[in-house]
Amino acid sequence: MTAVQVIAQIKALPAADRAQVVEEAIRQLTPEERKPIERLLRRLQHPDIPESFWQGAEDHEDGRTVEMEAALREAPPAVE
Repeated sequence: MTAVQVIAQIKALPAADRAQVVEEAIRQLTPEERKPIERLLRRLQHPDIPESFWQGAEDHEDGRTVEMEAALREAPPAVE
């Protein structure tokens, strides 16, 4: 079966089944391949949440955080 045939069959499925196909295809990706897709889907599912929140959430998920005490007492590293 070719990719064109698979795509045609997916298009013929009911919406719930198409969603299931997409979910399974995403599950087959590596975690690093899956991360940007999952982040995009979160934004699409919650359009009322501001982008600044998502950026902060992703910084936290990726370990780009500092302790509150350090943030309040220390100068940030120089950006070059």
